[in-house]
Amino acid sequence: FNATNGNNAGGFYVSVGNLGANLGISQTTTYPVATNLNPNTTTSEDKEWIAVDNSTTSPHPGTVYVSWTRFVGNTDFILFSRSTDHGQTWSAPIQISPTSQNGAVQGSQIAVAPNGDVYVVYEVYFVGSNRAQYMAKSTNGGTSFTSAVAITPQFGELKFNSTYRKSSFASLVVSPSNGNVYMVYPDQPKNSSSRIEFTRSTNGGGSFSSPVTINDSTTGERLMPSVAVDGSGYVSASWFDTRNSSSTAYYDIYATRTIDAGASFSPNARVTKNGQIYASNASFIGDYGGIAAGSGFAHPVWTSGGFNNGLLQTAALGY
Repeated sequence: FNATNGNNAGGFYVSVGNLGANLGISQTTTYPVATNLNPNTTTSEDKEWIAVDNSTTSPHPGTVYVSWTRFVGNTDFILFSRSTDHGQTWSAPIQISPTSQNGAVQGSQIAVAPNGDVYVVYEVYFVGSNRAQYMAKSTNGGTSFTSAVAITPQFGELKFNSTYRKSSFASLVVSPSNGNVYMVYPDQPKNSSSRIEFTRSTNGGGSFSSPVTINDSTTGERLMPSVAVDGSGYVSASWFDTRNSSSTAYYDIYATRTIDAGASFSPNARVTKNGQIYASNASFIGDYGGIAAGSGFAHPVWTSGGFNNGLLQTAALGY
């Protein structure tokens, strides 16, 4: 958060809680990852993301990883930190994006493989509203990373008319069953509606497949996709979609899944069957959706409308 007075320290913080016997979470303590002690500073932290190494075969079980964007004046870059004591202390931030990309990056995400490898993906801005997703990888528990490389071709930022802001940030996940890396992101080619792209790596991020479109309708627009994978390796994706409306002010949540690692996808399913969501001319409906999967179900999550009157909603999608 950004401090507004001298009594608070702006920055990036992680709260740690305990999971009780009744599955309730109680907050215990909040710990700083990075602080900006001067409330008048031009430094701010944004778009934070977090992941935990939950693998029983990893050499780094329980390690917590975070990535985020640091803005300093008119420039920005992607940072990373880790905690080996359940979030109580954090390593000094290291920069993931190369300095040559300073001022043109945003939207990082983290995923952890069964063998403990850590992946960080983020978006790079190019001239002419072109974008590309880049990835860096750590094989030593986040101590160091490979140089970030492009894992998608350049694509078009979302340009369709809407009252709300939008982006082409990616969503990333690694399969706990085989270590495959899966990513989805929105793309808008010139003179075309927006679409949801899917790409995968089956060799530890060494290479990625050519992106394929997973929305089965080109009517309307699509944005804010999310991806999840369960213990069986089934991959589910969800996104915001305006195919049922003549206006981008109304949207639905759609979802699909693949049980063959992306070789084929089920027909798109309308999650919000009881009526479309009205954005109420809002300038902000959230920067993300989300989805989780396990035990035969996928659970997308989304905002129901604008910043001041929206609700957080979810659904259970059976396989």
